[in-house]
Amino acid sequence: MSNFKLISVLIIFLTIVKNSNGDISISTKKLLVRKDEVAQFNVTVTNLNTTDLELELIVQHPDIVNVNPSVLKPNGSDSFEFYFNGTYAGHSEVTSSASRKDIDVSPLFLVVDVCNNKVVDLISKIVGWIFIISWGASFYPQIYVNYKRQCVIGMHFDYWALDIVGYISFGIYIHSLYFIPGIQELYFERYPRGLIPVKTNDVVYNLHGTFAIILTIIQCFKYESGDQKISYTARIILGGVALFYVVGLTLYGLELVHILDLFYYCSYVKLIITVLKYIPQVYMNYKRKSTDGWCIGVVFLDLNGGVFSILQMILDSYNYNDWVSIFGNPTKFGLGVITIFFHCLFMVQHYILYRSPGYIHIV
Repeated sequence: MSNFKLISVLIIFLTIVKNSNGDISISTKKLLVRKDEVAQFNVTVTNLNTTDLELELIVQHPDIVNVNPSVLKPNGSDSFEFYFNGTYAGHSEVTSSASRKDIDVSPLFLVVDVCNNKVVDLISKIVGWIFIISWGASFYPQIYVNYKRQCVIGMHFDYWALDIVGYISFGIYIHSLYFIPGIQELYFERYPRGLIPVKTNDVVYNLHGTFAIILTIIQCFKYESGDQKISYTARIILGGVALFYVVGLTLYGLELVHILDLFYYCSYVKLIITVLKYIPQVYMNYKRKSTDGWCIGVVFLDLNGGVFSILQMILDSYNYNDWVSIFGNPTKFGLGVITIFFHCLFMVQHYILYRSPGYIHIV
């Protein structure tokens, strides 16, 4: 048989297989419904040359959502309407199975989130962007003050050296949960009724924060800094973080640590560093009896971000009956609490303890 005839036969065979197996499409892959609300989605089957096929929709958590009808028997090219009824707030996946093994039902997959109130969901999104904007903007008063003074004296270098490592560590956790489907599947295996605790605004927060810290570090090299330098203690801490990553990757390679736990440990690095990075600045202010060079505008914006960060987590936990998500992202919750505590302390230093006519407080 010539090559041309062989290729022709293969094309005809593949066409027959495709037509016999058919194509399945779904109108949406993700659905948000309010509790007790009924929502519709469509399933379209085309090019199906069989009459003995039965498709079944399988709901992961029937107590959260139910679907009607749950079984369909397509013939040729059909379009089906399905209705979801949210019965309890939470997260549920909907998969499917086919009575014939040669039918690909992988496209028939849907994620359903059931909330108590869609208005609360909208408020949560707004609150989320408020804390991202606040935390993002908090870098720029200090950057501006540094530029205006052409000087970084009074701004502790340990703060920024630790901060960049913290942001990178937190970024490993955030971006893996947000962008890698395999990691998301592992999360749902551990928390099957929860939501992914990382949102788009968290990704933006981390990427922008990393950029702003790098910009500030460049200023430390460019502007007058006196005899300031990264302390010996901070270098030991950074060395310990590097050792942690070496040990963590080794344990993962030996299959002694689950990859999801390793990412959690990376986020804990950010949490620990957030505590440690504020201490040198607090001590410097105490030792100098002044907050000059440490911009109070940073404090206000950071404090605002911390409050709204916790508020978003509380709103989501209430709206989806998913209080475990706070524990699913303990770093985000911890960052909010730590930020509030230290920035209240900075405000006490700036406005009460070291408010002296002899010093010019830069706002």
